[in-house]
Amino acid sequence: MGILISALRKIPPSLFVIALLSFISFYWMQQNANLRGELAQANERFAIERLDIANAYNAELRRQAALNDELTARLIEKQNQITAQLQQLEGVINDAVNTDGSYNGIGADSLCVYRRAYGYNCK
Repeated sequence: MGILISALRKIPPSLFVIALLSFISFYWMQQNANLRGELAQANERFAIERLDIANAYNAELRRQAALNDELTARLIEKQNQITAQLQQLEGVINDAVNTDGSYNGIGADSLCVYRRAYGYNCK
């Protein structure tokens, strides 16, 4: 150990400082390369996660659009049924009022139409 210390004392201080700074510089370059590699991996994982989220979002949008289309079709069908029932009921009401001969729509046939509209049997 004593020989090593005596050998180190013979090295000029400027050369020792240069060697030490070179070693420190090499260490930091290695750390920089390691951090750049980790950053590249993190960026890659982030891009993959972003793509997965975008795909999930698009799938949800397609699901919502399909549900919207289905509900719209059911609504249009129900509106058509209600319109047909309303037209049929208007025709039945007009016929009942004409059959009754009453100007206020309170004859026997008219009352029968109203009772049927509320779910009761008539005639």
